[in-house]
Amino acid sequence: MKKYFQYLKIVLVLLLLVFVILDLKGEDISSAKLEDVAGAVVKAADISEKPAENRMIKRFYGLNPKDFEGAVLYAPTDNMDANELFIVRLSDMSQSQAVEEAIEERLQTQKKSFEGYGAEQTKLLNDHILQVKGNYIFYMVGENASKAEKAFLNNL
Repeated sequence: MKKYFQYLKIVLVLLLLVFVILDLKGEDISSAKLEDVAGAVVKAADISEKPAENRMIKRFYGLNPKDFEGAVLYAPTDNMDANELFIVRLSDMSQSQAVEEAIEERLQTQKKSFEGYGAEQTKLLNDHILQVKGNYIFYMVGENASKAEKAFLNNL
């Protein structure tokens, strides 16, 4: 019976070690500056417009940019355009779900707006990219979304 408890202790200690290691591994937190990441992404996506004002982030996503370490939005300049780039650097990993939900809600709103008449825009919306990588969230609708995503990942 004593040997059984010794084996049980060893197994429990090993399990505890595995959980501690997995917990410490966690998500990769990037120290990259938002300006650098956004600059590389904008270049790869071939975006020539200037970033939108913070009030547009509130309007489109219902998020307050001041709640994050940083957020940048390149919004459509025309109501008939679905192209959009949104990058957020989270202050805390617990913010991730709220940002993802806000992006999904924005995406659904845009899909409804173009439903029935904006076939090209609807295709772009359906082909959107939403990438969560550590303390960064990347969302893009546009022809160059895959190039922009590569730039995003390479600059974290």
